[in-house]
Amino acid sequence: MKSGGEVSEQSDLIARARRGDGRAFEALATTEERALYRHAARIVGAGPDAEDVVQDALLSAWRAMSSFEGSSFRAWLFRIVTNRALDRIRARRRRPELPLEPADDDEVTWAEPVAPGPELVELASSREALAVVEDALRGVPEEQRAALLLRDVEGFAYDEIAFMTGVEVGTVKSRIHRARVAVRNVLISRGWRGSAG
Repeated sequence: MKSGGEVSEQSDLIARARRGDGRAFEALATTEERALYRHAARIVGAGPDAEDVVQDALLSAWRAMSSFEGSSFRAWLFRIVTNRALDRIRARRRRPELPLEPADDDEVTWAEPVAPGPELVELASSREALAVVEDALRGVPEEQRAALLLRDVEGFAYDEIAFMTGVEVGTVKSRIHRARVAVRNVLISRGWRGSAG
C-alpha cells in the first residue's frame, strides 16, 4: 500500500503527464514497467512479444494520457497491457508464424511471480508445482488466464479486473473460477495432492 506522500507524488506526476510532460509520464511508467512485462509474459510468453506488448501499451497510454480520468493509474496500465496481450494472441491465431529455426523448449522461460496471491500460493507450494502451474496456464483460454493472473498474481480486485477487461464482475469471477479449476485439474492429473496430500 502506498503512503500518503507516494500517492501525492503520483497524483502530481499524473497531473503533469496529462498536461504533456513526458518526463512525468516516464517516471510513472518506470515504476510499473517490470510488473507490466511479467504480466504480458505470462499471457504471450517471455521475450520479444512481451516486450512489444508493453512498449505498444505504454505508447498507447502516453497518447491517451490527456484523457486519463481513472482513480488507479496502475489498473489503467494493466488494462491496456492485458488488451494488447490478448490482441497479440488473436493475431497469432489469424496468421501463425513459422519459426526460422527449430524451437528449443529448454530456452522458454516464464517469469516467476513476485508476490503471488493466495490461490496460486496454495497451488504452487514448491518450485516444481509452480512450473506445472505455469505449464497448465498455457492451456487455459487467454481471457481466463488474464483474469486469473490479474487476480491471483497481481492482486487486483474483481471490479478492477472487470474494468481492465471490459466485462461484468460476474464474468470475471466465472473466468477466474474456470481457470483455477483447469489449473487444479492439470496439477491433480500430474500427482499434486495439495496440503492435504
